[in-house]
Amino acid sequence: MRDMKRPFRNGLGSAGVVLAAVCMVSMPAFGQVNTHGAQSGGKPPVPIVGGFDKVKVLPPGGPVPRTADGHPDLTGRWYPNPSGRMLQFAYPLEEATIRQFDPKVTPEENVSFKPGIDAKYRKPAPYGECDQAGVPSAALEQISQHAPMELISLPGGKLWQMFEYPMDVRLIHTDGRPHLKNPDPTFNGDSTAHWEGDTLVIDVIGIDERMRVITGAGAGWWPSDKMHVVERITRTSKNHLTYQITIEDPVVLAKPWKSAPRAWSLAQDPNDYWTEVFCTLNEEPAEIQRQKAAQATGK
Repeated sequence: MRDMKRPFRNGLGSAGVVLAAVCMVSMPAFGQVNTHGAQSGGKPPVPIVGGFDKVKVLPPGGPVPRTADGHPDLTGRWYPNPSGRMLQFAYPLEEATIRQFDPKVTPEENVSFKPGIDAKYRKPAPYGECDQAGVPSAALEQISQHAPMELISLPGGKLWQMFEYPMDVRLIHTDGRPHLKNPDPTFNGDSTAHWEGDTLVIDVIGIDERMRVITGAGAGWWPSDKMHVVERITRTSKNHLTYQITIEDPVVLAKPWKSAPRAWSLAQDPNDYWTEVFCTLNEEPAEIQRQKAAQATGK
């Protein structure tokens, strides 16, 4: 196994750029394929690599599995789409198979910032910066990063949450215990959760101010130490769950921001497995020289 290649992402964002190039080489141009599947000029149809032209929205798959205490069992490997597999926008897909929500049905509001807020909260992300794992960005950014999430429900009120990218591991107590009185700031914050019917409600405080908030909807900012996040996870059937996040920050936001209920689906391939995905800084030669000069001068 030592000679296996590990997947890397550079600091410029999603691996979709690389995948787009692969798809352009591996698949015929859409304009060259007629409605009967044959290419213009009478050539036989070219198979779509990976069968992405056959991807469909999953059926419910059955009732919600439950744990011994009667609550929904959230355990599973989940993809940020309704189709149960890794997908990218570069693939030839029907829109419904990859989107996490339909903006016509459940629109997602724009982020509303307070006028005149300190520039430090809206500063641009540094060039080549890798995404910081943490709450709420690890979940929200999958609308564009497309990485899977692993959930493991355990007896005794524990839920492990892991994201393949950015590599993030988080323990959530689901027994309704109170927050720590004065938690040290961390990127995942201090989480406590309780059940409201079949919905797990996770309350998060104590999030490190270096955790850049990424909604995946074109907005990104740095929070204040007053940021408060509420996550709502509902498993609606065997194959589907929804994940909705509300962000409050009285210093930065003019009003709380709430995501649409975003769709996640259960992995369907029994051979699907976890991989390691590392983000590496993509430093151009000019940037490397600038850093060396800064180190030499102590600036």
